[in-house]
Amino acid sequence: MKKINSVLLSLGIIAMGIIVLFLCVYLLPILAQEAAAVHPEVAYLQYPILLGLYATAIPFFYALYESLNMIYVIERKSLFSSSIIKGLNYIKYCAFIIIALYVAGFIILDTANAFPPIMALAGLVIIIVSLMVATGSVFIKNVLLKFPLSN
Repeated sequence: MKKINSVLLSLGIIAMGIIVLFLCVYLLPILAQEAAAVHPEVAYLQYPILLGLYATAIPFFYALYESLNMIYVIERKSLFSSSIIKGLNYIKYCAFIIIALYVAGFIILDTANAFPPIMALAGLVIIIVSLMVATGSVFIKNVLLKFPLSN
């Protein structure tokens, strides 16, 4: 039963990564072109915004990698391993990097007066989810630190 759960969790993480990769490669450039065609006054921001979104994808994919690595460690070794704590720290840092990049993007778009409300709502949802992931990883790390760790 434990093996089935870890396989399903791994498949869910891989599926999430494939979906986000599909969005980054195919859907985001199309949406950026359409937005530039609809709002030509801010078309010069098309590629900087795309670059910013791709920059946030890097820590996202790294956090997915760390999650898969933690599943592997839990299967092979133990839940109470020091590499689990390191993985949780990396996930926390990735979440904070995503938050910082989105806040910086908000500030840049606001100063350029090119901040559509739907983009603000989507960015706010991503910031809140990233904050929840960071908080959850810190909580789990603190719970695991109360138990003796094995290497």
